[in-house]
Amino acid sequence: MSLFPAVLAAQATQIVTPHNHGSGQLDFVLSETGFSLTLKVPSMDIVGFEAPAASDDERTQVAIAISELSKPLNLFVVPSEAMCFTTSANVILTHEITDQGTAGDASKGVSDESHAEFQADYVIQCQDLSAVNSLDLAYFERFSGTEKLTVRIASNGTTQFHETTRATPRLSLP
Repeated sequence: MSLFPAVLAAQATQIVTPHNHGSGQLDFVLSETGFSLTLKVPSMDIVGFEAPAASDDERTQVAIAISELSKPLNLFVVPSEAMCFTTSANVILTHEITDQGTAGDASKGVSDESHAEFQADYVIQCQDLSAVNSLDLAYFERFSGTEKLTVRIASNGTTQFHETTRATPRLSLP
């Protein structure tokens, strides 16, 4: 009996984008009343492994990571004057589906080329969107395996790209 059936079910999803360890992607899209965030980061950076969780300890690590990633305003901090709140947070752990041999070959497991990533989608509403002029990435403090995030900011029909790192965890917003 599995303690974390939802975590295990999410692990069967296929990854569609390649990733580099230590480096993730964050999309920040402003709307009239708030913003949405989409995060994609290798699971190695968050929990320290990429193979499907095989032990209770690993399943616990995944569950804790999903719980923490489900609180976006603790990881991506906006000025308190904006009075923002999370209206939606959806976090999953995906695994690249690899050829694991023929049906009769039970000795083959997940290939050495296996990759997994956390994918999160958030919707944030703000009472004063004009106060959202920066984003502090406490994300780097929480997850020690993270080194940089490539951030795509979409606002008013324009798109900007920025790179944030552990050494420069603050981003000025348009």
